[in-house]
Amino acid sequence: IIVVILIVLVVLVALFWAMGWIRWEQEPESKAATEAISEWSSPSDQTANPQDLEALQQEVSQLRNEVEQLKQENGKENTAQPASTAKPVSSVQPATSTTTNSTEANDPNAITLTNYLHDWVQPSATVTFKNNTDRTVTAITGRMIYYDMDGNMLDYLDFSKSINIEPGMVRRFLLQGYGYDNNYAYYKSKVLATNPDRKYKVEFQLKSYKTN
Repeated sequence: IIVVILIVLVVLVALFWAMGWIRWEQEPESKAATEAISEWSSPSDQTANPQDLEALQQEVSQLRNEVEQLKQENGKENTAQPASTAKPVSSVQPATSTTTNSTEANDPNAITLTNYLHDWVQPSATVTFKNNTDRTVTAITGRMIYYDMDGNMLDYLDFSKSINIEPGMVRRFLLQGYGYDNNYAYYKSKVLATNPDRKYKVEFQLKSYKTN
């Protein structure tokens, strides 16, 4: 029975083979077909890729050119901005130069002493100065010289005072009074009755002054 079955199977296989229903080389043929398809498709792809690459390279070069142009324009704008900002600075500089104080000491009569008061009971003297210039005075540096009634020099005092005196105006402030410990007084002020000789005169010398 087994032999009969084997014979029947062999006959069936032979019939199927003859009819073409069974092919042992189908897989290799399919592989060959796929390889052939890949071979035919690959050249077409290879021929298409260089064109696409050239188009992409052209677009990239155009984009680079546009970027460089934008950079150049931005650089021109950045270089132009300091020039525009420099103009206000140059326009402001003259204003600052006009407001800066200038020291002058050429004219001794630019600032004059108009009044001097010192009573024997006061430790400080009240002095009044006049601005004879056409500008506002902001500081005075001078010397007060003290004389007795015979014109002999007793002492002197150098001083510097920050003060604001407009043109043609007067301003007063306090200075140390001469000889307060010894009951001295300015000869036009109140003098101690028991020491009528304790009187003095003053002379003002202008050293320098500042204006704005």
